[in-house]
Order: sequence, then structure tokens, then C-alpha cells
Amino acid sequence: MRWLGDVILLATPFFPHALVRLILGARVASAAGDAGLRARVLEATEILEREQPAIPLFAAVARYAHGILEHDAEVLVAAAESLRASSRPLLYASAAEDGGGELLRAQRDAEALDQLNAAFDTYTACGATADARRVGRTLRRLGVERRIVTHPRSRTGWDSLTDSELTVINLIAQGATNRDVATQLCLSPNTVKTHVHNAFAKLGITSRAQLARVMPGSD
Repeated sequence: MRWLGDVILLATPFFPHALVRLILGARVASAAGDAGLRARVLEATEILEREQPAIPLFAAVARYAHGILEHDAEVLVAAAESLRASSRPLLYASAAEDGGGELLRAQRDAEALDQLNAAFDTYTACGATADARRVGRTLRRLGVERRIVTHPRSRTGWDSLTDSELTVINLIAQGATNRDVATQLCLSPNTVKTHVHNAFAKLGITSRAQLARVMPGSD
């Protein structure tokens, strides 16, 4: 994970993927005992917490990062509750999963099951099957069997976009260039170009001007 040493965890303006990158930084700092990275994560959380007027999503992500660094089940569960009502269901599921893990380590199995089941349901609803399977394995060790019921993804339209394509398209719609997106998401320009090409084809458009017109809420 050496590359994290060169990546800006949080930059302005805030792009959606930056919040995920901050949580990744907190995970790595916690697992590796990296004091330098931990300090950078804490600095980034302070930026989020200073935002005025306060933004609930930013406050919840800052709390989530603190919970990871401190291995604090209560903070993680509180962060998950705040994220539940946000527009970031995968962040909510991730916080619930982490909160469940810490509750398990504290031998608070009943509370852990609530968090893990919520994480499983949300991952499944979002089509994040690999994450759902991971939580499912944890639940199985606790004697709870959960099945993943998947539905075929649409071939065209917004529902056909993968998570990666949707993230890239949202950034493009905000005015970012392919190179900007590559930098923000730590991807190669060719990968970004492929995501844009595939997303445009699925949406039946050929230009950024057309994208602006078909974006949800553009009417």
C-alpha cells in the first residue's frame, strides 16, 4: 500500500470517491500501525468536521474514520446510523460491517448480528455480491445462513452502469476531464476512457453535452 503515501486523501473540491479513499486510508493506518498515515487521516477528518454549514455526510465519514482508528464499536455504529440516511449506501454498509466486527470482538454477538445483517442486506441490494458474500461468511460462523438473490443487470440505461462507470460518469458530469478523474480515482487514463466509452454506449449518448441533458435531475 505504498502508493497511499503519495495520494492526497482529501482535496477540494470534494469528489465523491475521496470519502471512500479516506476510509481506506484509515483502514491501512489501523492495520499497519502507520503513525504518519494516521496523522494524515486525522487531518482530513478535521477538514470534514470544520465544513460550515455542517454537512451530515462529511461528519458521518469523519466519525467512521475515527471509529476505525480507535477500534471503537460505539463510534462505528453511530457512524453507520448517520450514513443510513445518506446517499452513500455502500459506505453505510461498510460502516455497519465494521461496527459488527468490533461488536463481535467485544463478545456482543446479538448487537453484532443486527449490524452484520443490515450490511448484508445493503450490499445485496446494491449488487455488491463480493462484499455480501464476505459478510455472509461471518454470519455463517455465527450460525446464521443468508442467501444472495441476484437479479440480472439491465443492458442499457442508468441501471446498467457498473459502480465504477457510475462514479466516473458522475465526475465527468461535474466538469472533470478524463485526466482529472484518473487522478481523483487513482486510475489510468485508459481505464477512465474505457469506463466513459462503455457508459456512454449504455446511455445511448456520444458527448458530454448529451450527458448533461440525461443526468438525473437535469430537467
